[in-house]
Amino acid sequence: MFKLFFIGLVGGLLSGLLGVGGGVIFVPLLTYMTNKNFKTNTGISSMAIIFVASASGFTYMLNGISLTFNIIYLIVGGIIGGYIGSKITAIIKTKSLERIFSILLVIVAVRMFLNTSFESAFNENPIFYVFIGLVTGILSGLLGIGGGIVRIPLLIIFGGLENIVAQGFSLIATIPTAMTAAITKLKGNTDLIKQGTYIGVFGIIGSIIGANTAFLLSQNILNTIFAIFLLLVSLNLYLKKD
Repeated sequence: MFKLFFIGLVGGLLSGLLGVGGGVIFVPLLTYMTNKNFKTNTGISSMAIIFVASASGFTYMLNGISLTFNIIYLIVGGIIGGYIGSKITAIIKTKSLERIFSILLVIVAVRMFLNTSFESAFNENPIFYVFIGLVTGILSGLLGIGGGIVRIPLLIIFGGLENIVAQGFSLIATIPTAMTAAITKLKGNTDLIKQGTYIGVFGIIGSIIGANTAFLLSQNILNTIFAIFLLLVSLNLYLKKD
């Protein structure tokens, strides 16, 4: 039980601080601290993300982040992508995908290091938001992540949103995406659902602390922290054994 509490607390803290679902922490920690395989852990992670992203997203809204109708496009794309990603998990080798994904994260991290403000012509284009939801949903289903590590940079770089706003949007969009992935991957396995729920409930504590901390930091600091976080995730994905 302590392991689940630790995994939930750490993942929840980063979820609230950086606006990610927490899966990029949940999956590696579950892999290192339990005897379950990677694909099983992605399902457990998706279940936990539902709780953590809900708590973090609600905290962001309480702190003044207001949503626009574009969040609906993100969610629709995310649900479709989450279903597709979860369905093809069993028939695709994730190692090659993880390494390609890790290289993409490095590119995005460098872009965020070099820029602290962004302008875009796509910020009111519905197709753009559906596309982001679709891509991040597929990654969520495949890798058991909330999708925020891709969704947030895309919203910032191409959508022209401030980091803190992009994080709030991402957290809300993560909830239905994670639900879709969890339902598809866990398929009523009560033991795995219970573990994911424990991690998620424990993660709520960390997510509330992290989310409130995010509003105390400047835009530049958030961009830098997020870029460093992307580099660490990239390194972990690239070097991780099957």
